Amino acid sequence: MKLSLIYPFLLIVIPFSQTLLNAQDKQSYDEAIQVIDIWLEAQKSYDRLPSISVAVVKDQDLIWSKSYGHADLKSQMTSRPATKYSICSISKLFTAVSIMKLYDAGKLRLDDEISDILPWYDLKQKFAEGGPITIRSLLTHSSGLPRESAHAYWTGPDFAFPTSEEVKSGLLNQETLYPASTYFQYSNLGMTLLGEVVAEISGLPYDDYVRSNILLPLGMNHTETYLPAEELGQTLATGYSAEKRDGQRDPLELFDARGIAAAAGFSSTVEGSWPFCLLAVSLT
Repeated sequence: MKLSLIYPFLLIVIPFSQTLLNAQDKQSYDEAIQVIDIWLEAQKSYDRLPSISVAVVKDQDLIWSKSYGHADLKSQMTSRPATKYSICSISKLFTAVSIMKLYDAGKLRLDDEISDILPWYDLKQKFAEGGPITIRSLLTHSSGLPRESAHAYWTGPDFAFPTSEEVKSGLLNQETLYPASTYFQYSNLGMTLLGEVVAEISGLPYDDYVRSNILLPLGMNHTETYLPAEELGQTLATGYSAEKRDGQRDPLELFDARGIAAAAGFSSTVEGSWPFCLLAVSLT
């Protein structure tokens, strides 16, 4: 899965379920890993990807990891399993798990209306007959909200992501696109608002809640709720554009998702993200 046109890397965690393992040689996974190894090497060349990092997990054990290519093409810095990448929309999983932890703790209901939780929420409801926008509709991308906040943050070269306050003030100039709970409409704005719900209900900044309730308990010491600029070109991989006509990719400026972090701001290593991937798989 290519995570973004901004960061054309491949970050893969493969959880081997017991069902899958029973169908294979229980004594060794060498042949399966060899196939994965050869295939990924070919994919890196075929798609001209700067870097790939992969890990294979059995139950709670990391049994194999490897990286291919370079985390920075100019310096030819070799990528490693410990290389950090922007994981873009995988950030949404942390937000969704945070919401469900608050639900399990009895702090909110899935059918709570967003306007009752966030007092500053004032986006125009164009389809009143469609019903209220709820936590449930935001989680399922069926709220009818626009895909993005009212800012052009996916546009280079600056990638000017808004602050939380700018996201809030921008709502006044936006309106719903569809009746709530009617159509699927992928929405970074919706997940951003859920991040604000996490902060409002928990009484903690979003970053602090995720760190103390998800990252630390799972031992995810190499996962951040942001892209650490001080690590760029070292442990943090450089981002690149989509391929140009000549097959080359341009390096891009590091972006800070700021107010959109709950939807697209996290970074992680392949070895640092697999505990959460197993948790996410168990919740589906």
